[in-house]
Amino acid sequence: MARLLLASLGVLNGMLLEAAARSEAFDEIVVAGRSPDYAARKIANARIGAGVEGRFPTLRFAPFDLNEKGAGHALAEIAPDLTVAAPSLLPWWAVDRLSGRAGEIAHATPFAAFMACHLAPLLAFRERWVESGLEAPWFNLSYPDVVNAVLARTGPAPLCGMGNVIEAIPKIRFVLAEREAVRPETIDVRLVAQHALEYHFYAEPRPEGAPAPDYPPYLIDARIGGRAIAPPDPTALFAPYPIPYDLDFNALTVSAAMVVLAAALGETPTATHVPGPGGRIGGYPVRLSRAGLDLDLAEGWTEAQAIASNESSLPYDGIAAVEGDGTVVFTDETARGLRALLGRPWDRLRPDEAWAMAQALRDAVGA
Repeated sequence: MARLLLASLGVLNGMLLEAAARSEAFDEIVVAGRSPDYAARKIANARIGAGVEGRFPTLRFAPFDLNEKGAGHALAEIAPDLTVAAPSLLPWWAVDRLSGRAGEIAHATPFAAFMACHLAPLLAFRERWVESGLEAPWFNLSYPDVVNAVLARTGPAPLCGMGNVIEAIPKIRFVLAEREAVRPETIDVRLVAQHALEYHFYAEPRPEGAPAPDYPPYLIDARIGGRAIAPPDPTALFAPYPIPYDLDFNALTVSAAMVVLAAALGETPTATHVPGPGGRIGGYPVRLSRAGLDLDLAEGWTEAQAIASNESSLPYDGIAAVEGDGTVVFTDETARGLRALLGRPWDRLRPDEAWAMAQALRDAVGA
C-alpha cells in the first residue's frame, strides 16, 4: 500500500481526495495546505464516503504553505510515495464564471491568457519540492501541457501531468466502435494531442450555416487485436458531443488521475496517455510504472514528429511559442485580450514575472 500527498486542496484535488479514498491503491492520504478547518471537513466527507463503500484509509491534514521558504521540510516529513500538486490562483471554472466587462474580455481571449495563474504557484511548489529533497514522483494538474514544459526549462519538473489528452480517447473509441461494429474496449488507440483539441471533441452544435472551425493538429493510431485500422473520419470525430463545462468536468480529470496513479504504483508498465511527460509540450501515449515513464509512440511515429505536432497546436490555446528559457510568447489575439484586460501591453510571460502577472490578472477580474 502507498501514501498519497495532495498538495493544495482546491476543487480538483478535493474531488481527487474523494476518489482516492474509495480506491484500494492507498492506505494513507495526506492533504497539505493552509486551511485546516476546510481540510478537516473535506477529509471527514471523504472518510464517510469511503466508509460507505467499505474502504477505511488513514486520511489526515498537514500544514503546508508553498509560498514559505523552508516549507519543503514539511513535505519531507510526509515522505509520500506519490504527490499530486494542483494549485491555481484562478482556475478555469472561475474564469468561466466571470461577468461584466472583465468576463466579456476573458471569455473572448484564448485560454493561455491566464496561464500565469497556474504557473506562478507551480514554480513556488517546485521550489518547496527541491527543498524537500524528495525523489518520489510528483504530478501537476494545473495546465500541464505547457506548465510542465516551462518547469522543465527552468529546473526540475514533475514526472508528467494528468488529464487532457486521455479525455479525448473515449470519443475516438466510440466513433470507431460504431464504424467497425465492435465494442469500444476492443479498440487500442494512441493519440498525440495538445490541450486545445479536447474542446473541439466535446463542442456544442454549431449554429446553422456557421463554417467548421480550424481544428488543432493531432496524430491518431488505432488498432483492433493488433491490426491497424483507419483513423476516424474528421466529420464524425468532430461531430457535436456537448458535455457540461462546469465543476462536473473535473470528474473527467479525476478519472484520468486515478489511472495515472494506479499505473505509477504498478510493477508492470501500463499503457496510458498523459500531458507534459518529461517536460514535453502537449499529450502523448506512454507506458508508466513504478520504474518510470517512457513514450509509447505508434509504429512509424518519431518523437520529433510528435513534439512538432503538439507545438504546432499551441496557437489554438493562444501561444505562439515556448522559448528555451521557459518564456511563453503569446499570439497576437492573446496579447490583445491581455492588453484590454490589464490596460498595458503584455505579449509574453517570463517565468520570473509569473507572480506579478498572476496578481495583475486577479486584480483585473476582482478575484
